Amino acid sequence: MRASDSRVLPIADTELPLVGRRALLGTLRLALDDVIDGRGQCIFLAGESGIGKTRLVRLLAREAARREVMVAVGGAYAAETGMPYGMISDALVPALKQLPAGALSVLARGAERELGSLLRGLGLGADLVDASANRDDDRKTRLLWNFAQFLTRLGARQPLLLVLENAQWSDPSSIELVHFLARQLGQSRVLLIVSYANDGQELPSALRTVERSLLARGDAVVRSLEPLTRFDVLELLHQLFGLTGDAAARLGDRIHERSRGNPLFVDQLIRHLVESRRIWQEGEQWTVADFDDVGLPATIREALQGQLAELETDHRRLAEVAAIIGGRATLPLLQAVAALDAPSLADAVDGLCARRVLREIAEGDVPQYEFVHPLLQLTVLAGLTAARRQALHLSTAQELERALGDAALTQAGVIARHLVEGRANGGDARTLRYMSAAGREALDRHADVEATRFLRDAVALCEGMSEGTRDALEHRALLEDLARALQRTGDRTGAIAHWLRALAMADAVGDTLARARLLRRVGLAIAFDGRPAEGLRYLDDADEAALAIDRIDLAVRTRVAKGMLLQALGRIDEAKVVVEAALPIADRSADHALQARVRRALTQLQGWTCPPAVAREHGNAAHAHALASGDRSLTWSTHWALAVLEGLAGNADAVETHLRQAEQLALELRSPLMQVQTAEIAIEHASGIGAWNEGIAVAERAIPIARAIAADTLLPRLLVWTGLIRLARDELEAGRLLLEEAWRLSRADDVDLATREGRTPLTGEIHTAILAHTGMAAYWLSVGECQRALDVGQRGLAIADRYGYVIWTIHRLLPIVIEAGLWLQQYVLVRQMTERLRDQSRLLSHRLGMAWAAAAEALRLRFEEQNPAAVPALLTAAEELEAISFPYHAARVRRNAAQVMLADGDLDGAARELRLAHDVFARLGAGNELRGTRSEMRSLGLRLPPQHPGEGAHSLTGRELDIARLAAQRLTNKEIANRLDISSRTVSTHLSHMFAKLGVASRAALVDQLRLHPVLTLDG
Repeated sequence: MRASDSRVLPIADTELPLVGRRALLGTLRLALDDVIDGRGQCIFLAGESGIGKTRLVRLLAREAARREVMVAVGGAYAAETGMPYGMISDALVPALKQLPAGALSVLARGAERELGSLLRGLGLGADLVDASANRDDDRKTRLLWNFAQFLTRLGARQPLLLVLENAQWSDPSSIELVHFLARQLGQSRVLLIVSYANDGQELPSALRTVERSLLARGDAVVRSLEPLTRFDVLELLHQLFGLTGDAAARLGDRIHERSRGNPLFVDQLIRHLVESRRIWQEGEQWTVADFDDVGLPATIREALQGQLAELETDHRRLAEVAAIIGGRATLPLLQAVAALDAPSLADAVDGLCARRVLREIAEGDVPQYEFVHPLLQLTVLAGLTAARRQALHLSTAQELERALGDAALTQAGVIARHLVEGRANGGDARTLRYMSAAGREALDRHADVEATRFLRDAVALCEGMSEGTRDALEHRALLEDLARALQRTGDRTGAIAHWLRALAMADAVGDTLARARLLRRVGLAIAFDGRPAEGLRYLDDADEAALAIDRIDLAVRTRVAKGMLLQALGRIDEAKVVVEAALPIADRSADHALQARVRRALTQLQGWTCPPAVAREHGNAAHAHALASGDRSLTWSTHWALAVLEGLAGNADAVETHLRQAEQLALELRSPLMQVQTAEIAIEHASGIGAWNEGIAVAERAIPIARAIAADTLLPRLLVWTGLIRLARDELEAGRLLLEEAWRLSRADDVDLATREGRTPLTGEIHTAILAHTGMAAYWLSVGECQRALDVGQRGLAIADRYGYVIWTIHRLLPIVIEAGLWLQQYVLVRQMTERLRDQSRLLSHRLGMAWAAAAEALRLRFEEQNPAAVPALLTAAEELEAISFPYHAARVRRNAAQVMLADGDLDGAARELRLAHDVFARLGAGNELRGTRSEMRSLGLRLPPQHPGEGAHSLTGRELDIARLAAQRLTNKEIANRLDISSRTVSTHLSHMFAKLGVASRAALVDQLRLHPVLTLDG
């Protein structure tokens, strides 16, 4: 019998004790420790619905807050899977709003527009102009990169725990952001936890792909929550009721068997047993009645339905409204849609919170509410009739419109969803207004998958309207916007189809301007879809249409696009003709930006096949026009093009000047793409001039960025330039790994095969593939596999020849092929390649190529014909290489000259040249060349100089002495840089080298040390 003082356990509004999670909680605590110490990481937390993921992460969040870790917790909702960056915003916006005044702007560091685009609730950057509005690829990379950098800085200020729950419902843009962010966390103080339910259903493809990618790279781990064991349930019963013995064991077994160890189901079963008085308290003792399973819920859903069935009418109505709204609902919106007076609303809210159906979120001035568990929301929704659903959706849309007023379009996606679900009678135009606005906003924010969905629905709505009510211009605009979204997501075929539909509509009404614009878009899309000839025909038609209506700007842009497409296809001469024809048209326009683009294109095109002076003239003019236009992104591109040109021409000082300007602009524009593109030139330049430490340092900063934003395009090129430095430093294994990765990423095999078969490659990029061949040929030469080096080099030459890229053959490839031929004594080949190198270099006024050709010819004459004039020719070539700041290559030629002198009996001359070569190899760290040189010096009986350059002041280079003299005058690094027309970074690098050579630690000590060597004329 039950005693008269029996009472029900007061657990209706409390959580049950946590059991069975000690080990996993400990793992998460260790991860938190790591993050506080600066070792960021990403953890996927997986488990079925109700398994306790939310309970676990919120417990960790409370502990993190006690340890002064910034906590941002949010997630996705089943009703909001298409809201751009919704999951990320839900977590971060409330937390960031709590930062002290001004802190957010300091952390943003100029990236307010990108942050505002991602996190609309912050209200950042709305009034700022996008500096790269004309570069779609750059906008997306800046968006991702600057967000990751912002979170890294946020973590540096205060460790951050970022929790994203229910990722199975996430919007695709948030998942893409997670993928990018997780790869940047290694050295940060950010712990990212992403939870999702895996209830036996297939995960969304975006989430599954991202998880697999991050796991494969080692950038994330998965922690799975398992069901509670029988012993866990017994522990819970003991903590709640103090139950032990057989009665507890029988009860635990029945609960565990029925619940299968799901904590939410266990919770619901225990509450059911207490509320049905099958477990009760007498005095200080708890008693369990004998009972069968009749009346016990069989599933979680049934248990939750039972809980909801006991709600009062107003409470139930409010729960239904909250379920329809989805996500977090404000108190005013709940009241308006539920149509409850204030007292009834308060009673309903209190009742739902007490029964743990809803929970209150204390953020901001307006109370917000959400379901305690997503399964509760889904259960409420499942209990609604179709008519009830539609009515509540329509009421929600109307109340949102009323409350937001003129700002209703800021919630266009939400309102559109409710109108669609509400089946608003005669509301197609109204729904279309919100749906199209949501699609265009998503497109502007680069949430491209969401944009595609919204815009596709908008097109369907538009086409479902009668002819009399449909706006033809809006219909065509929607088709164009949808095509852009499809192209961004990789569906080029779908994009082309929609642009062609829009083109047909423009033709039908005689809109020539739209025709010209659409022909250009279609032509480029078709060309890059593997049909270049067809694409070029569309571009021809676009050019004709633009000129017919005197739209010079569109005609010029079309011709530049056509020229660059022809260049990409290797049709250089045709490309030059097309772009040169655009020049007088652009000049007549008096549009500085337009003129800059044409002349920049000519700089790039003519830099490959014309004398540098011709291309340089266009480059300088492009730069002047870019400055006049005020477009800093365009100005950066002219510096970049000129740096490439001067690098190809072997003009080190000019490269340095343009690199310095390009680097500064890339930083000011906060563009990771521009930074990596600039770094490529800097690394290649450092490779040539022997600034290897500096080149490696730049590569180590740039390669991780390139992996994140341009793995198939820029990354292979960075890997080759860095690999060549590694080879020169005798770091053969490190070089091989870099070069082999570049080979794979560039699809060099595919390009090679297509070239041999006489067709255009379907994968890979020609420039990158040629460079990959250059790198691998250099590797085989470095390890003595001369025949393999020759084979790879000649295949690279075949690709360059097929597509007309003369400059690649001069710049690196022909010298490698010639050297391999010399080792193999294939002198006929060497003669042919040397003549080619010399003739092409003369045609292009390429000093570097001419110096290499002179050295190659001298060596061939000596080895094949025993010509005695080899030494003077080699020394002249070495001096020319030194004059254009290629010290490593000059030292190798001097070593060749010494070997010839030694064979001719000129021991003094050989000793002199070996010493000069030794100093360069020692300074650069060219291990293999240094060992060979020292061996030759030893064979001559020469006293070996210090092997490490830090052992003598006389090993300083001329440039280093120039810097030392200016440092002695107490000039700053910046002042020295301006005086010598180099960058401050280069000055710093040279000073570091001098410190190492002389064993000093300061500028003052450096000057004092050098004054001990008056022969160096430091004060001169």
